[in-house]
Amino acid sequence: MIAKQSNYKSESVWQKWAPKCANPKCSAKSLLQTIHRRHDGLIVDGHRYCSSGCFEQAVKRMIKEVINSEGKPAKARNSRVPLGLLLLQRGILTAEQLKIALAQHKSTGLNFGDVLQRLGFATEQQVTAAVAAQWACPVFAVGDRQLENQLHIPRQCLELYRMLPVHYSEHRLLVGFVSSVKYQILSTIGHITSCTVVPCFITGRDYESQLKSPSTSFVRDQEVVFEEVMDPTAMARVVTEHVTKLEAKQLRMGQCRDYFWVRIWRNNEETDLLFRMQHD
Repeated sequence: MIAKQSNYKSESVWQKWAPKCANPKCSAKSLLQTIHRRHDGLIVDGHRYCSSGCFEQAVKRMIKEVINSEGKPAKARNSRVPLGLLLLQRGILTAEQLKIALAQHKSTGLNFGDVLQRLGFATEQQVTAAVAAQWACPVFAVGDRQLENQLHIPRQCLELYRMLPVHYSEHRLLVGFVSSVKYQILSTIGHITSCTVVPCFITGRDYESQLKSPSTSFVRDQEVVFEEVMDPTAMARVVTEHVTKLEAKQLRMGQCRDYFWVRIWRNNEETDLLFRMQHD
């Protein structure tokens, strides 16, 4: 009994001095190998990895799990009332105007809401309100205020999906879209920022003025975009290089339709890595 207690205490001391690697497939099987790697390790999200190689293996596994769990981007549902019909019901369009707008939309391929505004059949506010009603979301009036990027979202995503974070309070983020809600992106934003994300709609004019303002806070600082499609092995290698270089202590990841988003933290500083995804 005494011998067993002694062995247990010895193991506890060794585990504190050379803790076990968090990578379940770690190749350091012996205590001597673990001790040898003790000063080469990384601690991320409270888990210790005995080497950058072990961390890279773990990141590769996490990337695969996220991609496999989220699968392909969901197709938009077509059960919403068509925009033209909704504006007709509201008395904003006449039947003749709707016919003209639909014909021009078909011939030009332009967004139907933009066609209505170009023809002078509806205002931007009327189109935005109708689109918001299609998605059962509120309209957020930006007005003359200058929005602040309190919870940073990569500018690459803001430009690609025509959205802006418009209000943040008590761990609740309101994200405004111009034309359609991207729910997969909202879910990933919520996961990475640890907040509840709610969609709304804003006008295209408010979106453009906020994003292109000389004093905008929606910048590309600490944002790295990789447009060449990589496999999980290459992505994990890049993530590991950045984590090691920055001595980062926290990491989260998620898929945003066209990009795989990885955010790493060093103290309170954030760095976003965006990897282009390949879709069939």
